[in-house]
Amino acid sequence: MERAATVQTHCHQHAVMKTDADRELMRRAGIDAEVLDEGCCGMAGNFGFEKDHYELSMTVAEQGVLPAVRETADEALVIADGFSCRTQIEQGDTDRRALHLAEALARGLDGPAHGDSGGTDGTATRHTPSARALVTGAAGVATAVAALGAAYAAVRYGARRRRR
Repeated sequence: MERAATVQTHCHQHAVMKTDADRELMRRAGIDAEVLDEGCCGMAGNFGFEKDHYELSMTVAEQGVLPAVRETADEALVIADGFSCRTQIEQGDTDRRALHLAEALARGLDGPAHGDSGGTDGTATRHTPSARALVTGAAGVATAVAALGAAYAAVRYGARRRRR
């Protein structure tokens, strides 16, 4: 992929899972990641969405995350896995749209997705699957559910026969 990226780690991930796996994945994908150490984006789940907390939420974001995103080069990606982090970045006067790491990796696998503007600034629209893809996926899920149901029934039937 050979692309620079500014990365905001979601607070929950930072506290519980850390970022080692994501850093290694980005390294292998050719993403030169600058993982921010700027703290919380300020949204904190639904906290920043609440009317009484908006100003505090933006104050926290302006202490690190939003200025760092604004300083990110236009050709670099902005990556944030947390929905609240992406929302804060998009609505915080950055003129950027943060991608989930999975979206960035998908772009690297086969280029911009169908319906993706392919812009270098991370402002591309999210991919919307075609009706055919949805039907094919639904059929696959239905088949898997039916197979699991049949296996479950066979196990229960075998257990009942053993009890008799």
